[in-house]
Amino acid sequence: MDAETRKQMRLMSLMIAGMAKSLHEMFGEAALAVMSETGRSILEILERELGLNIAGKEPAAALVAIGKVFSDDLGFVNSFAVKEEGNRLIVTVQGCHGWDTTQTVLKMTGLETPFTCPIMNVCQAALIRMGRPARKSISPIPATHGSTITFILVE
Repeated sequence: MDAETRKQMRLMSLMIAGMAKSLHEMFGEAALAVMSETGRSILEILERELGLNIAGKEPAAALVAIGKVFSDDLGFVNSFAVKEEGNRLIVTVQGCHGWDTTQTVLKMTGLETPFTCPIMNVCQAALIRMGRPARKSISPIPATHGSTITFILVE
């Protein structure tokens, strides 16, 4: 990555961190709900601009398709896997290139939950659209700059 690209990426990271901090200051814990809505908007963009198609897929297959976009098309993560266990969908992400930005957001807000995770929010938006709303939780994996995201499907 050249110096100009690094500068632009740094600016984008600062903007994201600043917006997340502002959302949290304005809305408190409700900022998590705002990020869920952001996930819906990003999902629509991925469908329109990158050809993501989740229509008619089972929930696990839809999450795999989303992961493929984040890894292969966007290069945002090094790996993405989905495991289905009953009413749980467990997403494991490794090598997240947004790790440093997320850590900055957490530090600025004092939160422990990485509520700005685009993968978590896009996946949740997809599940809601499919009529399969889910409770979400995320556990960072610092050693791999990754996380485990668990969706518990609401019956």
